[in-house]
Amino acid sequence: MARKPIVNTTINGNDYFRTRLLIGIDKDGKKLYKNFYGKSKGEAENLKKDYVIALEKGINPDLGSIPLGKAIHDWLWTVERSSGNKSSTFERHESTYRNYVEGSMISKISVSQISKIVLLKYYSDLLESGKSYKVLENLHKFLSKFFRYALSEGYVVRNPLVGLKLPREDEDEIEDNDTKIETLSDEEIKRILDSLGNKKLKYIVMFAFMTGARMGEILALEKQDIKGNVVRINKSLRTVRVYEDEDNYKYELKVTRPKTKSSNREVPLPETLKKELKNLSILVKEEKLKLGPAYEDNDLLFPSITGTYIEAKNLRRSWERALKKAAVPHKKFHSLRHTYATRMIENDVQLLTVSRLLGHSSIKTTEIYAHTLEDTKFEAVKTFDAMFN
Repeated sequence: MARKPIVNTTINGNDYFRTRLLIGIDKDGKKLYKNFYGKSKGEAENLKKDYVIALEKGINPDLGSIPLGKAIHDWLWTVERSSGNKSSTFERHESTYRNYVEGSMISKISVSQISKIVLLKYYSDLLESGKSYKVLENLHKFLSKFFRYALSEGYVVRNPLVGLKLPREDEDEIEDNDTKIETLSDEEIKRILDSLGNKKLKYIVMFAFMTGARMGEILALEKQDIKGNVVRINKSLRTVRVYEDEDNYKYELKVTRPKTKSSNREVPLPETLKKELKNLSILVKEEKLKLGPAYEDNDLLFPSITGTYIEAKNLRRSWERALKKAAVPHKKFHSLRHTYATRMIENDVQLLTVSRLLGHSSIKTTEIYAHTLEDTKFEAVKTFDAMFN
């Protein structure tokens, strides 16, 4: 007959053996214990032994057992929010957590059980669901940052993201999450500019077309950024979500510095554009005189009619109206940057030079424009086939 296990406590009608471990003393001097329960004395003692071994290795087993979603949430709102990050950085982290961690298949897994296999499965699922490779990269950086913190705090004994390679992307991603390179013909550019007349949008469009600068970079420019024949691009205007607490936030315009050194650049100004900027200066002075003391002079190159920053959403609306007025098919404002790049390559400007003018962090991104032009050449020669078929 089997020997009956030794037990010393009953919970919900079930018998267990309980043993405990002194883990500290509270502020009032009271001893704090952690309980371990097993169906036998040996099982309970083994649980306590494993716990002590983990502590000796610098791991806090209680922290490691927390679901990943809760652990990241607590880290995000207690550590990251007060760590001196730019508001735009915290907004990006919060958005990544809300969209790709909270409620996901990995959120319910305990921190200590997250492994390379689990993460690779989740990454692959995201790609298969249509998420871009850029989303994957941002999530990977976010999780890496959390697990570096988790390792330092004893949540885990090793960082599961160290050495983890992302699933290979099936095709190159075009910058700024574009999935198609749209360009404007010379005729379309001319029709847009002619329809605008002496409006500020005309000068913004010309600037984008002749420098290849991004919308945010253009809207952040100050007059002092124009030095002789070049424009110095070293900042960008963004609309960011600024949190008062977890449930309350507001949107603010923020000027942020580029994430990469390559985005800091100087771009030559064509003589035509330099002349047009003089007309812009006259227009801005007229707006300032018209508004009088209510004008807020921020020394911006492209200020609003009140002297403040122009919001991106307002510029996009104006751009859409301009396309309709000029009877030009809808294309993103970013197509002006694509047009700048393709014109450069069409005129045999070296790819490395184009890459630096655009502020690309890798020449691989710039190569996409060259590949597109090659495809265009192949399409062009098909006209001969059509002649004889």
